[in-house]
Amino acid sequence: MSEESSRAATDMKPEVLALIRCLPLLAPLALAAGPVAADSWEVVVRDRNRQVELDRSSIIQSDGGTKVAWGRIVLAPNEAAGVGYATIKALNRYDCYNRSFFTIKRVYLDSRQVVLREESVVDQSPVLVARRGVDERLWREVCRPPTTSELQKVAAEAGKSAAAVAEASPPAAGPAAPAKVEPPVKSSAPAKTEARAKAETPARSDPPAKKEAPATGDAPARTAGATPAATPAATPAATPAATPAATPAATPAPLAARVKTPAAAPARAAPRRPAAVASRASAVPARAAATLVDRNLRWSYEGDTGPEHWSTMRPEWALCADGLRQSPIDLRDGIAVDLEPVRFDYHPSRFRITDTGHTLQVQVGEGMGVEIRGRRYELAHVQFHRPSEERVGGRAADMVAHLHHRDADGHIAIVAVMLEHGDKAHPLIQTLWNNLPLERGSHYMPAVTIDLASLVPASPGHYLYMGSLTTPPCTEGVLWVAMKEPVLVSDDQLRIFARLYPRNSRPIQPPNGRLVLESR
Repeated sequence: MSEESSRAATDMKPEVLALIRCLPLLAPLALAAGPVAADSWEVVVRDRNRQVELDRSSIIQSDGGTKVAWGRIVLAPNEAAGVGYATIKALNRYDCYNRSFFTIKRVYLDSRQVVLREESVVDQSPVLVARRGVDERLWREVCRPPTTSELQKVAAEAGKSAAAVAEASPPAAGPAAPAKVEPPVKSSAPAKTEARAKAETPARSDPPAKKEAPATGDAPARTAGATPAATPAATPAATPAATPAATPAATPAPLAARVKTPAAAPARAAPRRPAAVASRASAVPARAAATLVDRNLRWSYEGDTGPEHWSTMRPEWALCADGLRQSPIDLRDGIAVDLEPVRFDYHPSRFRITDTGHTLQVQVGEGMGVEIRGRRYELAHVQFHRPSEERVGGRAADMVAHLHHRDADGHIAIVAVMLEHGDKAHPLIQTLWNNLPLERGSHYMPAVTIDLASLVPASPGHYLYMGSLTTPPCTEGVLWVAMKEPVLVSDDQLRIFARLYPRNSRPIQPPNGRLVLESR
């Protein structure tokens, strides 16, 4: 195969690595929808070497603004001959709120559509969708975000609904007060108005939301445009006295739980105004609520979305608090034994480096892996953390490189290599830093190679224990190998990463009586 074709094939592979991941509970349903008729695939983008397609019939609405869908890459015959497969199917879970996605499964097929192999994707960290790329095209096709004209239409309909509520509502209690001839009517009118406001306001605010759903087909449109926007406008128009009681009732429960104060504030503070003015103002709290929801769905290493809150952000992340074998831990009091050395099978390869928004992640070519206790694990990617997440006798290293692997059955093995400051720059680290992506959520693949074997310490000594992923969803059952000997990097290289991520390490977790083996 020519050098040009070889390079094109290598460029394609990281795109595949970006295609798929889904919740385990949804996987059986989505997988069942995967092998569908050929005419259900729609072309999203194509070039001379490949064709990216989406199976629109497989799109499944998941929880909280997420959707699951199958995609695939169909290679040109010359490319297929070079890599050994003709099609790669990929299962994606798209986050329509946060413009991100992650993967769960890949299926490789030959030209006759015979399955060659299947892979379960280990890394469940969401990847931000790069603008104007293939990932964004797929995300838009699946999530169908609302257009500006659609949002304006919803706002206009919300205004009309608010005006209709104002016109249909009876006069305020003030003018009726002097009517002393009929005291029962005077005392019951406000109660009737308040009851009508409580009963009618949600019902009259629903039509904009129902009209929005078919136009956009996603949850963000409902959050940003319909019910929350109509509520502040309609409630004051009916009766100001009923606003504090009516507003929580009209707000969807999940949104109210996440944005209690900001969502309620506009309704309490809003004065009585014409319906047209109220409808324009109602768009402001809707946009603010949508922004807060987006912020709450993102995880981080500090604040309200930090490690202590991960378990409450999504139901499938409950293990982050409830798990008994969580990582990282302080490696101390290990049992010293003659551990079999880890066998590294790394070789030079081109690479792709991605700024995920949580760390720098490096993906390389296929065919690399490690052998731990006689079992083969294939390399998936490398991630960096500062300082090191694991501790040795209570002490953390300046940084750590986590080399993520998985075996044929989907079991995860992570090798941790400590990075400490030294006198000289490390060549591999310098090559990575020389090719940093220019934006968060973007990636870059240079025409150079790296050899991960240079990141392996000379000494085979290591710690061995069972733990978990150190990022949501904190999946347990992960085999951890922490190399004893650190790899030296320069202070300048440490400072470069610190400018991007001053601290991106999960705190130490309780050992809970776990066994730690140590090379002697």
